[in-house]
Amino acid sequence: MYTFQEIWGNQRLLQHLRMATKKQKTSHAYLFIGGAGAGKRLIAKTFAKYLLCTSRQEEPCGVCESCRVFDSGNHPDVIHVTSQKKTLGVDEIRAQILETVDIKPYRYDKKIYIVHQAHTMTIQAQNAFLKTLEEPPGYAVFLLLAETGDAFLPTILSRTVTLKINPLSEEDISNYLVEKGVASHEEAIFFAAYGQGRIGHALELIEDETFRQMREDILTRMSRLSMIPLSEALLLAKEWEIYKNDYRFLDIISLWYRDLLAAKTLREERFIIQKDKKELIFSAANESAEGLAKKAAAVAKAKERLMQNGNFRLTLEVMLMKLKENETR
Repeated sequence: MYTFQEIWGNQRLLQHLRMATKKQKTSHAYLFIGGAGAGKRLIAKTFAKYLLCTSRQEEPCGVCESCRVFDSGNHPDVIHVTSQKKTLGVDEIRAQILETVDIKPYRYDKKIYIVHQAHTMTIQAQNAFLKTLEEPPGYAVFLLLAETGDAFLPTILSRTVTLKINPLSEEDISNYLVEKGVASHEEAIFFAAYGQGRIGHALELIEDETFRQMREDILTRMSRLSMIPLSEALLLAKEWEIYKNDYRFLDIISLWYRDLLAAKTLREERFIIQKDKKELIFSAANESAEGLAKKAAAVAKAKERLMQNGNFRLTLEVMLMKLKENETR
């Protein structure tokens, strides 16, 4: 439990953490950046365990008292900084960090703070935290877990070592899912595609019945899109408002067009990701490759606009109009 060997990908980042620890050149603050499910928490907890391990080996030994206490989830010198609200406010930072940081470690030589959802820290909270980052006690190590670095003040960024967690290949994620026995080979392939480079995200989707239902709904609609008039197609923009806070529905549409394009140009089942829908895909792949590529681009553009806080209904209506263009065969 919590060893570097268990972590897939990002080997250069892991080697950096190993070497810094072995040479006793670790920073007092690290900022791990990666999307939800990218492995930030796993990497940070493994690093924390390694910093506190007394064996000084290539891995957390799992045998020393510190490792055993860590694995129990009750290590006295590891503090998880969290919030019950949507943001980490100044009250949380004061209560969980500032009021405890001057208390020396309970037993070991380091005291480690793991700050979850650090990108949600308010400006006031960051300013309150800044003095501690500037003049930390020698035993304190702060591990900030964030989905983006854009939310931080430049003064916070300048006092942390920023480590970006790179997305994994679909093949790596697929192999992981099969090896761990959580998905069949066929399921692993399309969950890896939906996982967008993040093992944790793929694992969440496998267990998410809501996602499965969403996928069935979206693919049923997409398979009929060419058969209905534009006026009816535009009504989908209203119907899909139930997904207004869940942009995974656009990932489903994107993968639909990716598979249509593969079916159209390569004409072999092995190139289809969603093999459970292969008959539907091959029957729907009756448009030019150029047209399918343009439609895939329209979906990507719609997601980009929504991520930039574009109007949901208008963005989807524009996308649907583009998806209905040039339907004469």
